[in-house]
Amino acid sequence: MKRKFFLIQLIHKNIKKMENNQKVTMPPMDQGKSKANKGVVILLVIIVLVLGAAVGVMLSKLNDQKKEAAEVQDILETQKKILEDDLIDLQDQFGELQTNNDSLINLASEQQDKITKLLAVQADNAYKIRMYQKELETLRGVLKSYIIQVDSLNTLNLALTAENVELARNLASERTQSARLTEVSERLSSTVQRAQVLSVANIQTVGLTNNNRREVITDRVRNVDKLKTCFTVRENQVAAAGERTIYLVIIKPDKKVLLNNANSTFPTSEGGEIVYTDRRTIEYENKDIEVCIYTDNNNRLTTGRYEVNTYCDGYLVGTSTFDLR
Repeated sequence: MKRKFFLIQLIHKNIKKMENNQKVTMPPMDQGKSKANKGVVILLVIIVLVLGAAVGVMLSKLNDQKKEAAEVQDILETQKKILEDDLIDLQDQFGELQTNNDSLINLASEQQDKITKLLAVQADNAYKIRMYQKELETLRGVLKSYIIQVDSLNTLNLALTAENVELARNLASERTQSARLTEVSERLSSTVQRAQVLSVANIQTVGLTNNNRREVITDRVRNVDKLKTCFTVRENQVAAAGERTIYLVIIKPDKKVLLNNANSTFPTSEGGEIVYTDRRTIEYENKDIEVCIYTDNNNRLTTGRYEVNTYCDGYLVGTSTFDLR
């Protein structure tokens, strides 16, 4: 603005000087031309003033833009610091996951390494900060998924431990079965897939006899026409919904499997084959479902204690016993 004021003063002095010179030297006949020249000079002065004002406005706007850019940069730096703190907090949470599952431990370690590499990127503009924000949301989702899996595995281990304690109180044959379940549970707890296996509870097997076309419960071998095994397939939000086949394996008092007519087998999670008594395919919808399986006698039953095992997806998911006399 000082420069603009100086320029106006200089032009004003030159105009005065020209007017004085014209009054002294010009004859009367040139007075008309003098007035015309004066008009041109005034027009030039106006143009210069307008241009000076425009330059002043542009300089003012440029200064405002610089201030705004500085403020935006400060905001970006603040946002960057907040995001970096959030990433470091997530990195600590991945490291604090309490599980003995090797697969989850390795996955959590990979996420920690990813965060370390992400923090090494210099987020000095809006694009990189948006990248920070996107990766932060993704990592939060991954952490939530890992926490759910860890909780499911811990809950499953607690349930299996309680079940093993109960089985240990049964007869010597049931102790063998309990040891086998313990071995299976310890092996399955080392993989995330174990959280997706269905569980079966409240297994009950009774003998039925037809009495005037009505089914009557009986435990006498000579009266049993068929066995009825009912159980509850428990809710599991981690497992995938869809068709599932439940295999029923009934072990007789002589430790042999009560075979069906086809002597069919199914594959186990360990790669072997097991002969089953009967099977039932269900439509699983991630909620409790009641299932019953009927097995014909055909003079194959004897007195004594029977062991009932249920399998799904190759895993042993439930066991119980019943007696016939």
